[in-house]
Amino acid sequence: MAALDQAVVCVRCAGVLDFPSLEVVCVRCGQKYPRVGRIPVLLPRPDDHISLWRQQLALLVAQGEHTLAGMDAEATMPGVLREGQTRMRTLAKAVHDQVREISEVVSPALGGPLPPSQSVGLPRGVVEHIHFLYRDWGWDDGASLENQQSLDAIRELVGSQSLGCTLVLGAGGCRLAYDLHRQCGASDTVVLDIDPYLFLVAEAVVRGGSVQLTESSPTVQQVERTAKTWTLRAPAGPLDDEHFHFFLANGLAPPFVEGTFDTIVTPWFIDQVPTDLPAFLTTANRLLRPGGRWINHGPLLYPPEAPISRRFSREEVLELAARAGFAIGRTSGISGPHFVSPLTGRGKVEWVLTFAATKLGEPTS
Repeated sequence: MAALDQAVVCVRCAGVLDFPSLEVVCVRCGQKYPRVGRIPVLLPRPDDHISLWRQQLALLVAQGEHTLAGMDAEATMPGVLREGQTRMRTLAKAVHDQVREISEVVSPALGGPLPPSQSVGLPRGVVEHIHFLYRDWGWDDGASLENQQSLDAIRELVGSQSLGCTLVLGAGGCRLAYDLHRQCGASDTVVLDIDPYLFLVAEAVVRGGSVQLTESSPTVQQVERTAKTWTLRAPAGPLDDEHFHFFLANGLAPPFVEGTFDTIVTPWFIDQVPTDLPAFLTTANRLLRPGGRWINHGPLLYPPEAPISRRFSREEVLELAARAGFAIGRTSGISGPHFVSPLTGRGKVEWVLTFAATKLGEPTS
């Protein structure tokens, strides 16, 4: 953490944070930032976020119990074939096991579940993005071709130049950040996300843990392929907290001083997270040192609620980057398989835009 001393700031007043203690404290305004497990929560009203995550955990556990009971009951209904009973009970057990496995990692870090209020929904990281963890660390014993393709796409553009001090925004399952750190000359890597469910599992794996996580699918071709438990582990060994750092924080307002980073990486990020891409690019420019690089890797798939005028094309993204003070280097746009599960044989084909842009100056109006 020494390399980032004086670089991490309070999200309320931008004062310097004191990290040695379990609870991170702003030396200027006194704001306290708790940790979830070992990960600092650098968000406004951090205790409120942790309370929400604990309520989501309770809801997740309850949903797992409800699913198990409901499918067990449905399996005994008249007319269900023996193979159907086996399939449904296997699926119910898999869902129950998955919830238990996630809870074993997440619950101790959060401080256990809290009774949920009516407005609380299930955690998106589990419901929508758990396949990132399977692919990043589990499929093919962590040697999924998709991971290598992402790494190769970036290495081809950046060449032999080291990444230096690197910030990865929306790091999710963290496999790309892990590979870039080990293979592309990162002196320090900071991974940042706002979802503790994926992040806590990823942190456990990156630090050298072995996590069991069950995958299942309600659309089954063969009964024997209803579910599978993967062992998630870091294929090239652990990374310690001296040079690989986790923060739960807002990727649109990363809590770091100006000019902290040599490289910023946005994997599957710019189309989903920023509602104001030009403003985000100004933030990225500010965080980079002169001559620093912004590396993007991901599709241009925008949320349904995004205005058509804000669903930027490749050409528009690159023009906005130029206006934000970046010189665009090489770019690539390639379609390929994504999230093709060895369990189901299903996935999708996605077009991914990869480019490296160098900070040359300040944004223009």
